[in-house]
Amino acid sequence: MNKSIINFGKALAFCFVMISAISCSDDDDNGSTEGVSCNGADFGVTLSAPVPGSSDYSYYTFSVDDVMSGTITAEGVGFEQTGYYQFTQIDNTIYSLGGLDNTNVVGFSQNSGGCLEEFGDVSFGNQVSDFVKADDNTLVSVSVSRNSDIITFRKFNQNTLAATETIEVQVSDITTEAETGLQYTGMVISGDHLFLSYYKLHPTNFTTDPTDQAEVAVYSYPELEFQEVITDNRMGPIGGFGTKTGLVKDETGNVYAISHSNPANGFIQNGNGITESIQPAGVLKINAGETSFDADYFFDTVSVAGGTFSNAQFLSNGKLFVDVNTQARVSQANWSDNPLESAIIDLETESVDFIQGIPEHTRGGREVSLIEEGNNVYTTITEEDGIFIYQINPQNFTATRGAELQTAFETGFYKF
Repeated sequence: MNKSIINFGKALAFCFVMISAISCSDDDDNGSTEGVSCNGADFGVTLSAPVPGSSDYSYYTFSVDDVMSGTITAEGVGFEQTGYYQFTQIDNTIYSLGGLDNTNVVGFSQNSGGCLEEFGDVSFGNQVSDFVKADDNTLVSVSVSRNSDIITFRKFNQNTLAATETIEVQVSDITTEAETGLQYTGMVISGDHLFLSYYKLHPTNFTTDPTDQAEVAVYSYPELEFQEVITDNRMGPIGGFGTKTGLVKDETGNVYAISHSNPANGFIQNGNGITESIQPAGVLKINAGETSFDADYFFDTVSVAGGTFSNAQFLSNGKLFVDVNTQARVSQANWSDNPLESAIIDLETESVDFIQGIPEHTRGGREVSLIEEGNNVYTTITEEDGIFIYQINPQNFTATRGAELQTAFETGFYKF
């Protein structure tokens, strides 16, 4: 599974939506249109472009065969939407999560002919912050708003996107501090518990004065009843603005909580960057079947990796792909999401290997697009001269630059 935000200024005001039908037609004998494969293309992308004379963007989602050469451009193909969107992939389906005036959720799956088809298109009164898979038939969404006193969970049928249950819980279960909202950073289901990570911030000026500990809210699953908030003062708050990877789960059900604590990822105090006096960044572990942090596990990312994580995606066999900000926190520019270096982390041995061949880069406040396939890992990287796909060898920690994406920012990258 991989997941694929707009720069900070845009993301504060907007989220995501989807409108469309089908991304291929029967214009020729093989059922393809230019730039779109209807014969089982292996990969998919979402590209973005500014709308002339508007602050909006247009988004184009379509399938593509070759991601390692040439230039990938929409040029009128695929599903077109206008607004602000977030895209995530679960199994073989792409989900578009809508915000602003349109809070729809739309699914796109590949049919037997290799074409992408739309299904679902359900609308809600509040934006969906994230989706996770609960089992082969059920998805669970969460809606968290900095200005709301309610957190909303919904269960969905994975094949139809029909909401089968809606459960509202109180933010006051987590915090009763005045002028404090919650910024969602991650959610996983492990066993009979749902874990929700967040950090606290002022709902209008976005300062993050509470930085003294990591916090995770624990709910029962499938009941989704609040159980407790677990805390640990060995590191600071979990996750960062817009990354949604504050929590990751390995194959055995262990949950890892990742603290960024970067001014470059939204942690600011009284309008200024965080000082070195706050709790450090790092990784904590919740063992499978438990609901407390492992007292014997703390991955000190600064000591081991020479910096703090800004993004993280779980690979297989206890590994993480991460972006590491090696700049001292006191020197980071607020909301810059740079400078970043990519690395692979071993959560068991607590080791780090930086990837050779990927240049220093920025994410622009967007979540990492990542695909793991066989012996290779693919991601998109924003460079000074464009946005490119990289193929990574996780055995020798080297990368090869592939196709260029003609897109305004990193938006979505998928594997079918």
